[in-house]
Amino acid sequence: MPAEEVTILRAQKNAAYSERNQLVAALSKLFPSHLLIHPAADVTWEEGWRTIVCIHLPAGQAAWHFHDSERHLLSHLKDKDVPECAGWDGHTTEEKYQRLSQL
Repeated sequence: MPAEEVTILRAQKNAAYSERNQLVAALSKLFPSHLLIHPAADVTWEEGWRTIVCIHLPAGQAAWHFHDSERHLLSHLKDKDVPECAGWDGHTTEEKYQRLSQL
């Protein structure tokens, strides 16, 4: 694949993440939410993707990883703003979007 095409595709992917992150940040202002930091020992996540926003929807928890370059969208949150939360509840991506669809 030519380098120019890779650059275009990467920019499109980053734009899609940025749009998603703005929506997730808005949800985190409407529902109880907090930040988690993905453990550094888990090497399946790149260093810049360790921030997790955890939103407590009426149907259950929903969590998304955020890249450090967009963490400013979450500046209204603090780590563990919801003290009763022990962390991620183990939901899958499918479960997360099922919960979201129940709003």
